[in-house]
Amino acid sequence: MKVQQWPKWVWFVLLLVLVLLASLAWHWQRSRNATAPDAGIVLLLPDTEASRKYVLTWQDAAAESGVLMTPMRAADFVALDAAQRAQIRGVVLPDSIHRHVTSALGGVLEEYVRQGGALWLNYDAATENADGRFLDRAELTRLVGVDYLLFRERGKGMIHNDMLLVPPSTITDLAIAPGRFQPYTASGNGWLQATTYGYDNAAFSYFETRGQFPGKLMAEGRDGSVLAGLRDYGKGKVLFVNLPVGYLAVRTDGLWLHSFMAFFNGQVLHLPRLSAVPDGIGGLVMNWHVDAANALPYIDMLEKIGFLKQGPYSIHFTTGPDTNRPGDHMGMDLANNPKAQALVSRLKGMGNEIGAHGGWAHNYFAFNINEHNGAEWTPYLEHNKQDLENVIHQPLTEYSAPNGNQPGWVTDWLRKHGVIAYYQVANLSMGPTRSFIDPSDMHGRPWSFPVSADGAVASFEEGVRNNYGQPRMQAWLQAMTRFVVDQGEARLVYFHPPGVYFFQDAAAQWLAQTAALRSSGKFRWYTMSGLARFLSQRELTTWKTRPLAGAADGRLRIQANNPQSLADQSWLLPKAGVSGKPQVTAGAARIEETATDWRITAQSGKDLQIDYLPTTGISQ
Repeated sequence: MKVQQWPKWVWFVLLLVLVLLASLAWHWQRSRNATAPDAGIVLLLPDTEASRKYVLTWQDAAAESGVLMTPMRAADFVALDAAQRAQIRGVVLPDSIHRHVTSALGGVLEEYVRQGGALWLNYDAATENADGRFLDRAELTRLVGVDYLLFRERGKGMIHNDMLLVPPSTITDLAIAPGRFQPYTASGNGWLQATTYGYDNAAFSYFETRGQFPGKLMAEGRDGSVLAGLRDYGKGKVLFVNLPVGYLAVRTDGLWLHSFMAFFNGQVLHLPRLSAVPDGIGGLVMNWHVDAANALPYIDMLEKIGFLKQGPYSIHFTTGPDTNRPGDHMGMDLANNPKAQALVSRLKGMGNEIGAHGGWAHNYFAFNINEHNGAEWTPYLEHNKQDLENVIHQPLTEYSAPNGNQPGWVTDWLRKHGVIAYYQVANLSMGPTRSFIDPSDMHGRPWSFPVSADGAVASFEEGVRNNYGQPRMQAWLQAMTRFVVDQGEARLVYFHPPGVYFFQDAAAQWLAQTAALRSSGKFRWYTMSGLARFLSQRELTTWKTRPLAGAADGRLRIQANNPQSLADQSWLLPKAGVSGKPQVTAGAARIEETATDWRITAQSGKDLQIDYLPTTGISQ
């Protein structure tokens, strides 16, 4: 039979074969060209354009947490071959960004986890079809282990807004500072509930779930829905977080994104992280708010208790002649008060950082400013700043808002006038962070220092109003100190000097604890400006972790560079993820062993190289 006489079906089959061969060749070539990212975590983005604001939120959270995370498009992840994907230790499917997952990506992710990878799945990821409508069943339900998309049955009622409840072990796993969770007395099982500061209650959105979670339950709602859990799947792990952590971070509640980020990196994957404090030594920022003339005599009391034997602290003053209204003469009137000027000069001379506490008249300013009257109230900021600079003879670099009231125009003014750090009542219980307000220029903004609180109490005077006794106040302050020492992190505590009068014994015992830990080299007092400068320097550090060329045993190499200096930058390598002792193979650094980590601190130079042998697999 001549070729021209072949039946049409033969031509059709040949055409199909040619298309199939071309497709296989294209995928083979793409796989050859695709490169796996550095050994670490991949932030999996959709192939369509994702919200820049939310992508930045995730990337900044990783950077502030000291976590290596590389963004990758879904198609590029699918194009990798199995060996390339195996180099990726963990994959993150973020909320609010990756709501639609193709069946091809879903299958690749399932195989990736089954073969030993780790997946962190968040909230509404993989819950919609290509048209943006909820699926009948979430694409990755089998990986999660419970049904968490009940739209067909419940409609929009499948999304609840209620308490976040956790067992005590979750507080340890997520390294959350003491006080953010309080006993949930209704359960009787020792569980804790998330609280807030300055608001009536803490409520969180989550999908109602059905079924028993086949793993470690880390958080749940009052209705029994799974809010967070970690499970085995094949040889790998799945971390399911049924909370919109990215969405919350954009709205100044970034604790959950940062905490789960650190947990996934350190506790699940045992990967290195770059410390957020100098030399990896944890500490506290003690922030005094000196509002008016009546607070000045109490500074003598603080000295008698022993506060001024330690430090440095961030001490902020409201300097005008009035407090509640013009003409009340209740302010310290720094410009015309030689005694107050001498006090400010002395505190500065002891090494403390002097800052502005609002705008010249504490209560009058705090109760009247809003988002729309910046032109009227800016002079109050200017007067307060000028009064203090006339005394300390240098520019002010830090600020605290009276009553926590800080409209956007205040933050803009601070940025334009050299302020690099400010106290913040949002992002409760976090360490220093660049508050996510304006994604157009995040890294030009000052560092915010969130307040820490024990439930509704963040200061001594609030302890009085809430009937705190000395033992409870002492216990919380000492727990905060132990937390920063154990975690190697920084947190802020604040108070007004008059409030200490009611808790002098608790304060003295707390200072005795900090003095002992400080003398042993385990604890430091930091100022807001000092940490802000360190963190801005840290942002210049670039580093990567890659397989060591020619090493048959799977050894990895960390390479780091800072164009100015790496001095005081520390890497923490979880001992659970390292076989033997790491080695510094280039640059100057010291290696120290802590209870949980190898701490490697650069001493000088712009470059550093660390080799280490990882343990196989992920957290079991």
